Amino acid sequence: MQDDILLDASGNLRIDKDPKEIWAENHPEFYPVKINRSEREALLRVPGLGPETVTRILKMRSERKISNPKDLCIKGKRLEKIKRYVVFE
Repeated sequence: MQDDILLDASGNLRIDKDPKEIWAENHPEFYPVKINRSEREALLRVPGLGPETVTRILKMRSERKISNPKDLCIKGKRLEKIKRYVVFE
């Protein structure tokens, strides 16, 4: 997991971009993540999704299928970021 954190040439985190987005850009083969089928660990790799949201997604999808971004109850730039990395199959 430590290798997942990409540092700049000075050994620091970049301040211009979310570390999860940097990882996603360097691992396009991992995406898109299936919102209704992926494991917790895969959902946690999605930029814009944190532990609380992933827990909510797992609970929600045990009750019903998540069919569109509005089901996540997330708005704005964060939702736009998430939509780039997931599919609602």
